[in-house]
Amino acid sequence: MTETAQRTTAAENPALNKDLVTAKAKRWGAIYQAEATLRSMRAYGGVILFASTFQPIMYILAMGLGLGVLVGAETDFSAYGAESYLMYIAPAILASTVAMTAGIEFTFPVMEGFKWRRKYYGAQATALTPQQIALGHILGVSCRFGVHALIFTAVLFAFGALRSPLAVLMVFSAMLGGLAIGLPIMAYISTLRDEKGHASIIQRFVIMPLFLFSGTFYPLTNLPQFLQVIGWISPIWHANEIGRVLAFGQPTPLWLLAVHIGYLTAVVVLSWLAVRRVFIRRLGNSEWRGRIPGLKADQRRQAKQDIRESQAGSYRRSDAPPAASFRRGVAANYYSGNIRAVFARGLTAIRNNRGIIFLSGFLEPVLFLTSFGLGVSPMISGIEADQAGLSTQDTVSYAAYIAPALLAVSAMNGAVFDSTWNVFFKLKITKLYRTMMSTSLGPVDVAVGEICLALFRGGIYALGFLGVLLVAGLVSPISAVLMWLTALFIALGFACIGMAATSFMKRFQQMDWMMMVLVPMFLFSATLFPISVYPAGVQALIQALPLWHGVELMRDIAFWEFSSLTLVHVGYYLVMVTVGGVIATYRMKALFLR
Repeated sequence: MTETAQRTTAAENPALNKDLVTAKAKRWGAIYQAEATLRSMRAYGGVILFASTFQPIMYILAMGLGLGVLVGAETDFSAYGAESYLMYIAPAILASTVAMTAGIEFTFPVMEGFKWRRKYYGAQATALTPQQIALGHILGVSCRFGVHALIFTAVLFAFGALRSPLAVLMVFSAMLGGLAIGLPIMAYISTLRDEKGHASIIQRFVIMPLFLFSGTFYPLTNLPQFLQVIGWISPIWHANEIGRVLAFGQPTPLWLLAVHIGYLTAVVVLSWLAVRRVFIRRLGNSEWRGRIPGLKADQRRQAKQDIRESQAGSYRRSDAPPAASFRRGVAANYYSGNIRAVFARGLTAIRNNRGIIFLSGFLEPVLFLTSFGLGVSPMISGIEADQAGLSTQDTVSYAAYIAPALLAVSAMNGAVFDSTWNVFFKLKITKLYRTMMSTSLGPVDVAVGEICLALFRGGIYALGFLGVLLVAGLVSPISAVLMWLTALFIALGFACIGMAATSFMKRFQQMDWMMMVLVPMFLFSATLFPISVYPAGVQALIQALPLWHGVELMRDIAFWEFSSLTLVHVGYYLVMVTVGGVIATYRMKALFLR
C-alpha cells in the first residue's frame, strides 16, 4: 500500500492512526474509563433505575407515614423548619441511600478490577495512566450517584416531602457525601490482595454505625454526648444537615454550613490523593505487592504447627492411597454422606478473621437497638398494648417492642448474607462448587453444608445479641433460650431460600435485587412500628412477608403471648425450608452434574 493510500485509509478510519488514538487516550483517559464503568453498569441498569424509584417510596411509606404516625403525634418539627416528620427525614434518607450505594460500588467492583477479573490491568495495557483509571471509576460511580439522587428527589417532590426549589441541589450534597464515604473505602480496598469478608466488615463496622448515629431518623441531640461524636465525624451527618438546609431551610448558622461543606470537601480531596497513590503503586511498571490479609496470622499458625510436628517426632506418611468409598442406590449422585466436609471447609476458610466477622454480626442489631432506643424513644412515650397485639400489658417501652424484632432481622440478615454473597462468590468467582462436585460430594452435601455454616454463624450472632437483651432486662432467661432456637429456625428458612435464589444469579450486581426484597421486609414487617397504623389491605400484604412471621413469632415468645397464629408462623418457615432446600439442591445438580 502506498503512503498516499495509507494516509487516506487513516483519514477514513481514525482508529488506524495509532498516534492520534494514543494522544486522545492520554488526554481523555479518565472519560474513557468512566465510559467503560458505565457500560459495565448497563447489565444491571434496570436494578439501578428501579432501586432509585423504589427506595424513596418504601422509606416514605414506612418511615414517613408509618413511624411518622407515632413520632408526629408527640413531636413538633417546626423548630427545625420542617412541617412533618417525613419532611425532616427525607433529605437524610437521600444522603444515606447514596452512602449505602458508595459502600457497594467502591468495594466489590474495585476488587473485580484488581483481583477477580483484573480489568484495571487491561486498561493499564493501553495509554491510560493509573490515576486516569482510578478517576474514571470514580466518575462512573458518581454518574450513578447523580441518577439515583435525581430520581429520588423527584419522587420526594411528587409525595410533597420537599417544598423548596433549592432542594434540587441536594443531588450535589448527597453525591459529595457519597464520595466522602466511598473514596476512603476505595483507598483501603485498593491495598488488599484478597477479599476475605472485608466488604462485609466495612458495611457493618463503618457504614452501618455512621448511618445509624448520623441523625437520619431523629435530631442528633437526642443521643448522649459521647454518641454524638460519631455523627460529628460522619460524612453522612454533614450531608444530612446540608440537605435539610436546602430542602426546608433548617435554621443553621452560615459558619456551620461552611464547616459541613469544607469537611466533606477535605475528606474527598485527601482520600483521592490516597487512592491515586495506591493505584500508581499497583499499576506501575511492577505491581506493588500490597497488603496480604491474614498473612501474619497464617505465619503464626504455621509456626505453631511446625512446633507441634517437631514435638510429636518424625513420622512417615503412607505411600498407599486412602481407601475410597462410594454410595450406591437411589439418589446416590445427590448425597455422599459427607456434609461435615463442606461445613468444616467453611469454618477453615473464615478462621483468619472469624473474631471480627462474628463480632460484626452481633454488633448490627445492637447498633440498631442503641440508635433507635436512644434516638427515637424520646419522641415516642411507648407502644400501646392493643397496637402491639398484646393483652397482658397496657404500654410497652419502645426498646422492648423493637428488641425481639431486631433479633429476627439479625437472623435474616446473617442467613441471607451467608447464603447469597458467600455462595455467589464460591459459585461464580472462585468456582469452588465446581471443584467440590468433581469429588464424591453431591449437591445435597454442598447445599446442606453451606446452610449449616449459615446457621452456625447466625447462632453466634443471636447468642451475643440475646446476652445484651438479658443484661438490659428486655427479655427473661427462659424467653432468651426459646428465642435463640427460634432465631436458628428463622435463619434456616432464609438460608434455604437465599441459596436457591443465588443459584440463578450470574453477576454480583444482581444482588441488588436481593436488597430490593430485604429493604421493604425490614421497613414494613412491624419491626420499628406496629402495622396497625396502615389500612387493612396494606396489613394483609405485610402479613404475607416472611420476616413479619419471624418478628411476630419472636414477640410471641418475648411476651408469652401464644395463639393459633403462632403455629401459622412456624408452618410458614417449614414451607420456606422445604421449598428452598429442594430448589437449591436441584439447581446445584443442574449446574454441575450431567
